Amino acid sequence: MKEIAFAPADHGDRQDILDLLQAHLDAHGARVGIARLARAVDAVLDEPALGFLQVARTPTGVVGVAYVSMIWSLEHGGRSAWLDELYVEPEYRMQGVGTELLHAVMERAHRLGCAAMDLEVDAEHARAERLYERAGYRRLPRARWVRPLDPPDAS
Repeated sequence: MKEIAFAPADHGDRQDILDLLQAHLDAHGARVGIARLARAVDAVLDEPALGFLQVARTPTGVVGVAYVSMIWSLEHGGRSAWLDELYVEPEYRMQGVGTELLHAVMERAHRLGCAAMDLEVDAEHARAERLYERAGYRRLPRARWVRPLDPPDAS
């Protein structure tokens, strides 16, 4: 693996995080809008109770990012983590970066007192499924549903 550090994100990583997440969300057809995404990232960087961003950083910039949202789950008996996003730049994939980033966020969530970490995977994303299976995640016999409560940003 190239020289990569895995660390909590800080405000200096903001633009790299926005660029990576925008590419990731666009690839999955999630039209958030850069203004709304920026507000969400800023809120997480400013308010640790919401969750945390973790980055994979090379000497030239951020090449991977994960966002973990903090939730209170009755199913898990208290504080839990939701792995909302995990993205690694294509040129850094298949080198263990995603695995290390995943382990870093799991360790951090555990230190924060989380009982479990939940996540979802797009049905056609077999490589991501293998990543999570190798890390000990198991598929649940459920389907996730969503309904937007307000219109997306036009920006």
